[in-house]
Amino acid sequence: MNKSYLLTNGLIVDGTGKAAFKGSILIKDDKLTILPVHAQVAGSEVIDCTNKIIAPGFIDVHSQMDYFAVKDRPENFEPFTSQGITTMVVGNCGFSPFGHKCDSEHQDLLEHSLFQEGHDQFQWHNFEGYQKRIQSHGVGPNLLSLVGHGSCRTSLHGFDAKPLDQQRHHEMLKLLDEAMAQGAAGVSLGLQYKPGVFASMDELKDIARLVKKRNKILTVHAKAYSVLSGTYPPNPFGKEHNLRAIDEMLDLARETGVKLQFSHLIFVGKITWPTMEKALEKFDSAIADGIDVKFDIFPYGFGAGLLNSVLPEWVMAGMPQILRNPVAMLRLRLELFIGNKFVGFGFDRIQITEAACAEYSKYNGLFLSDIADKVGKSVFNVFVDILYASNAEARVILHDFYNDSMIPKLMQHPACLFMTDAWPEPSGIQFAATYGAFPKLLNIAHNTGCLSLEQTVAKMTGEAAHRFNLSNQGLLKDGMNADVIVFDWNTIRDNTSHEITDAEPTGIEYVFINGKLVVANSKRTNAELSGDFISVL
Repeated sequence: MNKSYLLTNGLIVDGTGKAAFKGSILIKDDKLTILPVHAQVAGSEVIDCTNKIIAPGFIDVHSQMDYFAVKDRPENFEPFTSQGITTMVVGNCGFSPFGHKCDSEHQDLLEHSLFQEGHDQFQWHNFEGYQKRIQSHGVGPNLLSLVGHGSCRTSLHGFDAKPLDQQRHHEMLKLLDEAMAQGAAGVSLGLQYKPGVFASMDELKDIARLVKKRNKILTVHAKAYSVLSGTYPPNPFGKEHNLRAIDEMLDLARETGVKLQFSHLIFVGKITWPTMEKALEKFDSAIADGIDVKFDIFPYGFGAGLLNSVLPEWVMAGMPQILRNPVAMLRLRLELFIGNKFVGFGFDRIQITEAACAEYSKYNGLFLSDIADKVGKSVFNVFVDILYASNAEARVILHDFYNDSMIPKLMQHPACLFMTDAWPEPSGIQFAATYGAFPKLLNIAHNTGCLSLEQTVAKMTGEAAHRFNLSNQGLLKDGMNADVIVFDWNTIRDNTSHEITDAEPTGIEYVFINGKLVVANSKRTNAELSGDFISVL
């Protein structure tokens, strides 16, 4: 039985978007009860919340932390709980540590992904096996898992660019359906990564119909986020590629009726920024037509990923041998040069977080252009060297996703939800969202007035819970799960910087997950966080 707590004299923001009100919250076992402001409950530890906000725990609607849940290392989750996150939607961008073919011949590709540092070898293949593994030790936050189309496809077909034959296509759908039947919340697509980039529209339609049949959700890392992308044939004077990618996914939802979550609506490169209004108009029009679609963002003008994500599809299909083909590299150099001119995004905006190879790891944290200056090579040759030496596993932060005025505009949109899309790097530099995304969103709302306190919290809690069918999370209401945070609306902020990428935020005072106290007075506590609890949703 958990210890009981009485949070008194706070300003309750309940996650519905309605006006805040004075009151107290009783946390007993794993449930909560709303009480009058000066309530007294015998036997409960009293926490005075005067001049503080009491809110539901934040829901990160786009996370990759399912891989890190495999190991018994709760410290991997501490940066997220310290910023008030109590629930994570995991398995995004086509990646998941389950939904695989049993005894796949491509096991090595599954285990050596962007998140390989987060897990050991997979000793399971389905969702039930994954659940059993993580429940054996617990991680802290509640996890709601999606099954990754990319991981499933890899287990059947590797990174082969050729279309799936009928047998493998059928087996892929069967594996995805099995995962949803076992409890996965839906399917995620990663259409800018291998092997999702090779999937045909017919393949994606069959997946969407399957998800619709299960009444689940389809999330998508789209095929392009810049006006010109290597994932489409070069056509500098045609429709902007990021808008084309949005249209394709909205048309997919329109044709199949699937519930669609458009992941991390970003605009890569300064020349892409002016397309934001057109993109939002497309979402507005689709919603007006009855399409069930939302999107999510983080509050930074940069994001984490793989170095190979900037490659054209034809290069991905020929990896790694193609990197040593002089003619192919001449073509690639030309395409990237043109892309830089038409997108406003080049090697000087790619920051290496982990080069994943001996020759270049000492330059972690530097931009590719700076590394080239230090080693006396062309920046293109450094780019190709790192790709080849790291087996395309080098990790990066890509810059110029937004300017400062775009983020509040996106936050205001009715279809916008919030996320981190982050994970702890085992070495190199960290992505700021791992430590401060939700405090930064609150701070932006506070300073710009783009959203009220109640509206901001609702997007982080009640609206997110409703979107992903989390019936017991996201609201402060009698009988709901006791995922509760206390924060200071006037001081909350993200403290990360270019120099210090792993700074803890300011303003998060207390965090409870399922009634257990995990952060107290802005400090993580081990008093109850024994590593033996987890809620797999």
